[in-house]
Amino acid sequence: MKKIFLFLFVMMMFNQFSHAEVKTAQQPKCLVLYYSYSGVTKSLAEYIAEDCGGTLLEVVDHGNYPRPESQTTYTYANNERSQIDNGVWPEINTTVDSFDEWDAVFICTPLWNGKMANPMLTFLHNHAAKLGNKQVALAVTSWSSGISNVVVDAHNTLPDCTFLGNPLHVNYNGRSRMAEMASEWVETILPEIEIPKNNRMRVIVGGKTFLATIDESATGEAFMNLLPMTIDMTELNGNEKYYYLSDNLPKNASNPGTIHAGDIMLYGSSCVVLFYKTFNTSYSYTRIAWLDDPTGLAEAVGTGSATVTFELFNEDAIIGDVNGDGEVTIGDVTDLINLILSGHESLSTAADVNADGELSIGDVTALINIILSK
Repeated sequence: MKKIFLFLFVMMMFNQFSHAEVKTAQQPKCLVLYYSYSGVTKSLAEYIAEDCGGTLLEVVDHGNYPRPESQTTYTYANNERSQIDNGVWPEINTTVDSFDEWDAVFICTPLWNGKMANPMLTFLHNHAAKLGNKQVALAVTSWSSGISNVVVDAHNTLPDCTFLGNPLHVNYNGRSRMAEMASEWVETILPEIEIPKNNRMRVIVGGKTFLATIDESATGEAFMNLLPMTIDMTELNGNEKYYYLSDNLPKNASNPGTIHAGDIMLYGSSCVVLFYKTFNTSYSYTRIAWLDDPTGLAEAVGTGSATVTFELFNEDAIIGDVNGDGEVTIGDVTDLINLILSGHESLSTAADVNADGELSIGDVTALINIILSK
C-alpha cells in the first residue's frame, strides 16, 4: 500500500511541478557554539540552530562558579577575568579537534561584567588557531548592558576570522521576542556565508573511474562550469589524448618541465589534453586538473581515440539527498522530479541515484526504493 501511495504521489508531483523553477540554493553547514550559565543563551542558541539547520555544541565550564546566579558569581567571574588579562586562563571542559566540516560558526555567549563570558572567551582563545579564517557570527545575551566590549573580545581573540553581519543582541526586554529576533537575524547572516566550491571530479574512461582534483583557478572554474561533459579524445604521441572545445577557456600558460601521468592540461585556449604517461616537455600549458591516482590510466585510454566523461563528484554527498539537507526524504523526490522536468543538465552525485550518468525517471524509482527501504 505504501508503495502504491508513493507512486501516485510521484505522478502528482510530475503534474504539479512541470512548470516549477529548479531549487539551486545550497544550505551551508553551521556549528552553533554556545555557553550558558542561566539557560537564556542556551535557548537563543537552540533557536539559531533551528533556523540555520546547525549543529549545537555547548561549552562546559569548570563547575566552580557559585550557583545559583548571584553577586558572588559576578565577583568570582570578575576576579577570574583579571587573571585572564594577566595570561592565566581557567580550565574548561570542552575541546574540538577540527572545525573543517563547518562553513560557519555561530558564537552565542552571555555578557559578564560588560565583557564576554569567561568560559566562551577561554574556548575561543584555546581554539583560535583551529578556527583560523573561519566565517563566524556573534550573538550575545545580557540584562541591559551594551555589547561593544564583547565584540572587541571576539575580534581580538579571533583576528583572522571573518565576522558576518552585525552581532545579535538580546537583552532582558528582548527575551519575549527571542525566537523572532533569532530568525530575522539568521535570515540576514545565511546569504553572507560563502560555501566552498566542490573541486572534485570523476574521470570515466574505458570502463574505469578515476578521481581528480580541479585546479582552483579561473581555468579550473571555467572547465568545471562545462561539466558534465563526455567527449571523444584523439590520440597523440603515445602519451596523450586531446580534444578541442568549441569555446576558449582562460589561460595562464607556463612550461611545467615535466608532464605527469594523470595531468589534465589546457593547450592554447581551447585544447583539453589528458596525459597518460610521464615525460619531460618544452611546451607550455595551463593546468586544469590532475588525477589523484593515475594507476591503470594508460590501459584505460588505450592506443586509439577514447571516449572520456568528466563530471563533478562530491565525496560527502548522500546518495538521494537532492536538496542537500542531510536526509533522504520525500522532499528529495519532489526536487529530483523538478530537476528532470526542467531539463537541468547539471549532474550531482546525490541526484544521479542509480549512477548511470544521467537524470531520468530511473533515478526517481531508485530514490523511492531508498526511502521505502528505511
